[in-house]
Amino acid sequence: MNDRLDIEQKLLALLIAESPDASPFLTEILSSTDDFDWERFAALVERHRVGALVYAGLQQFSAINPPGDLVRHFSGKTSENAEYYMRAVKLASELMEAFSKQGIACASLKGVGIAAEYYAAPSQRQMIDVDLLVAPDRYAEAEQIVAAHGFELFYPDFDLTEQSRETFMALHNAFTFIRKSDGMQLDLHWRMVPNPSLMPWIDQLWSQSVVGTTIGGQTIPMLPAAMHCVYICVHGAKSGWVRLKWLADVDHVVRGLSDQEAGEAAEIFASDDLQRIGAVSLALAERVLGTPIPAAFADLMQHDVSDLIDLELGMMFEDMPSRPHSLKDWAHYRDRFRHSVLLKSGGGYRRHALLRELARPRDLATISVKPGRFWVLGVLSPILGMGRALKRLVAAKP
Repeated sequence: MNDRLDIEQKLLALLIAESPDASPFLTEILSSTDDFDWERFAALVERHRVGALVYAGLQQFSAINPPGDLVRHFSGKTSENAEYYMRAVKLASELMEAFSKQGIACASLKGVGIAAEYYAAPSQRQMIDVDLLVAPDRYAEAEQIVAAHGFELFYPDFDLTEQSRETFMALHNAFTFIRKSDGMQLDLHWRMVPNPSLMPWIDQLWSQSVVGTTIGGQTIPMLPAAMHCVYICVHGAKSGWVRLKWLADVDHVVRGLSDQEAGEAAEIFASDDLQRIGAVSLALAERVLGTPIPAAFADLMQHDVSDLIDLELGMMFEDMPSRPHSLKDWAHYRDRFRHSVLLKSGGGYRRHALLRELARPRDLATISVKPGRFWVLGVLSPILGMGRALKRLVAAKP
């Protein structure tokens, strides 16, 4: 694996690990005489959203001396994160209290809970939104509560008919809302991840498992530690770990699990047939960040996931696809398709995974597709995408 990471990437991995002294790159970085490309390093930090973690890591290594303006920039991220965290705790508490009064089951995902429970300081974890999960059969009521708190629909950013809304919800897992008065962003989930066959056991049982957790003086419903650990592994893996922030979450959470919680997490991985996802998430965290693997995960780590690790290391550090997407992004999508298919098998997972890689929910703005026939979008979206790319290519020619 070391050959797959250059010096800037290794430095980044060293600095964001919860225990840098356990990093596999510690000796190499501290003894390196190579000149760091600090501009490229800064771009990596920004892309992976780990500026505050990098700043915390730099405090432990006086031998590493980035340019002063870069250090100040990373320090500024810490202050920004602290402010957003406090606002996020307040928002999550207000909304979830409102949901609770109406008897709507809810839970906070990632974000404030992970930052508060597992990081040395919540300000070390960057957040751009608040993720809340509500019971799918009460989703419309939850939307009304969100609107009453000043939020407007941000994505999907097109008008939804009753049919397109139902189709969108079959393909996706959340609507995104924004409150213009203060810029707060909210992802309101009806399902944890887009693919319903990825975590069917957790999706069915989460509302019976929620625990009230005191965060910032507020009581916020959270998933229990073992279930949350599994969720963050699934969340990062389904996206190919394209942001190291998610792998840092795994590093921090796994280190924070009790032996009992680790054992419960291992059972959940098995219950939802998520052994490959669990194995690759833990193996990647161990190899990149030096995460110690609890004994309860020993059986899980016997799974051969070298094929997934190779794909994930590539997606983790390659250039992100352009916006809007162009034909030159084909290799990224080839790898992403292959990676998605390899994560799990059985239960209709692969069929659903391929569909969600091909179908572009935004195309529902121009194509009317019935919920029971949303596979049609999987056929038409790539055609429409190539058409848009070709149109831009022609328009760009002098």
